[in-house]
Amino acid sequence: MRFLKKLGNFLISKKFIINVVLIIVAWVAIIWGSLAYFDSYTRFGESIKVPNFLGNKVSDVDNLIGDADIKYEVIDSVYNPDIVEGTIIYQSPAPTDSSGLEVKSGRIVKLRVSKRSRLVSVPLVVSKSQRFAEALLLTQGLRTKINYVPSNEDQGSVLRQRYRGKPVTKDQRVPINSIIELTVGEKTTGELVVVPNLYGLTIKESEERLKGLKGLRLFSVCNKCETKQDSISAVVMKQTPVAADSSKIPAGSTITIFASPKNKEDQ
Repeated sequence: MRFLKKLGNFLISKKFIINVVLIIVAWVAIIWGSLAYFDSYTRFGESIKVPNFLGNKVSDVDNLIGDADIKYEVIDSVYNPDIVEGTIIYQSPAPTDSSGLEVKSGRIVKLRVSKRSRLVSVPLVVSKSQRFAEALLLTQGLRTKINYVPSNEDQGSVLRQRYRGKPVTKDQRVPINSIIELTVGEKTTGELVVVPNLYGLTIKESEERLKGLKGLRLFSVCNKCETKQDSISAVVMKQTPVAADSSKIPAGSTITIFASPKNKEDQ
């Protein structure tokens, strides 16, 4: 009985009541502060629509964002010769109009953009035959310009190879579609023919152009040609060997052209 009486007196004492009130106030403050902090940290209730950047130039992103409180970061560039350089081909998060998702303010949208150039290794082809050298360079996405010099010992072989006037070095890398200049020993027999410029012609027009040029042969590449009509409308975008400074090749040589249908290239 005496213990219960002491306990009752303690529970109704001023000191106990003050401590209980302080504990309750402290817990209320902690819970309220935590909720306020998490609401602020997670920006509870905020929602911003993510613009659709796909297909736009990266230089236009600021205008597309406008007053929205979001940022962007270009994380990578991907080689694609068929798309204008700097075009956005990927974004994360995805645009709201296709995903239905919205973001909080300050969110960073990650972008990937296209580029039309990438570096490739230049094979060393000195002392190789012209035909082998051209084929090897072509597999690397490189074009050639042929210069012939008189030679009684190295007929038909590559004597020198240069890029932009300078000798090619081991493990050198250059942009794809670059022109590698080959100096080839001139054969004692066989006629040399000026390389015709086929740029801008259709495949059919190119074939007609070569008919009267000492038996030059044409090999056409059109990766985008899916139908017969595509092949008819395809226009030459580049060729190898290139036609520059009255370059000459032996009669009967093959000229490789790379064509693309007009309507698809414009896209």
